[in-house]
Amino acid sequence: MAAPPPAYRVLLSAHCNRVRCEADWHLGPDWAPRLRDYDLWFVSAGRGRMLTSDGEVALAPGVGLWMRPGRRYEATHDPAAPLVVNFFHFTLAEPPRRFTPSAEVLRTAHPDFVEAMMRRILTLRAKSIPAAHASANALFGALLGELVRETTARNADRPTPGLDQHHREIIQRLVAEIREKPGAARTVAALAKTAGYSVDHFSRTFEKVTGQRPQELIISARLARARQLLAETGLTISQIAETLGFRDVFFFSRQFTQRTGQTPSAYRAALSP
Repeated sequence: MAAPPPAYRVLLSAHCNRVRCEADWHLGPDWAPRLRDYDLWFVSAGRGRMLTSDGEVALAPGVGLWMRPGRRYEATHDPAAPLVVNFFHFTLAEPPRRFTPSAEVLRTAHPDFVEAMMRRILTLRAKSIPAAHASANALFGALLGELVRETTARNADRPTPGLDQHHREIIQRLVAEIREKPGAARTVAALAKTAGYSVDHFSRTFEKVTGQRPQELIISARLARARQLLAETGLTISQIAETLGFRDVFFFSRQFTQRTGQTPSAYRAALSP
């Protein structure tokens, strides 16, 4: 079972904002030695580079840094594409002794979501209401934990031979769509065309990422939704089969029985008190 995202209890300072950097902006070598708390940067737009103690980091939308005292941070940007940055100074409530953040450079495949969350946090933090500040702290701690979790997962996935992150993200996006709308009419050829691959290359890449062939995952997603509909709704078995895109109720029943060991009727009956 995958570990849950880390839970961070944080206290945001008043020094939180969203800024568009001026054309001649840069972060010089005298800034980092003055850092006394944590500072989370998240790039919303523009491009630049950050020099850290471990080397150079390209700054682009979706990239964040959990900066901490005692490290090197020097940055510049392209005046033609100025950086837009959300920044949050914060401390950890009751941090463990000798705590070291598990990730310094944070990356997300969902920048729009992170951006929306940060806008809300900034709005709450700007209010002079203790309850709003408490909500801002809680949201920020959860968001920080999710950014660390996503970054850690991406780093763990990276060693897969012959499969770069771009391909992985394309497949993961399609998997999310399949699970969200399992009854939609989909063929492997149509999925491959959406991804921009040949059918054979798409199928191989899909299996590398998910451990299943595309058609198998489609069927699994439909049957997972079927179990939910059998348990939670009064839809007939024929209606469920039609809703989920099975060609007829007999094919649905056969697929369901093969994978669950029960007919749809027996599965529903077993749920009755």
